[in-house]
Amino acid sequence: MEKETRIKLNELYDSITSASWEIENAIRNFDNLEMTLRENNRREIKDIDNFKRELKRDGLYSEKIEEFLENYMRYYNK
Repeated sequence: MEKETRIKLNELYDSITSASWEIENAIRNFDNLEMTLRENNRREIKDIDNFKRELKRDGLYSEKIEEFLENYMRYYNK
């Protein structure tokens, strides 16, 4: 009886250890995805009108920039 109990305890310990590793791995994956999402959000142009104003203020705005921004907003910044 004691031998069976020890075997079951060892099996349970192994199961808990395995589950713990899986949880740690899931947490790492979650953190990585969250970091990627935050990074992508920082790259997006949030206020296109403000961005255009800043470009004009710095003397960098042109018709080609306008076309590029329109295409970018249409296709990549959804």
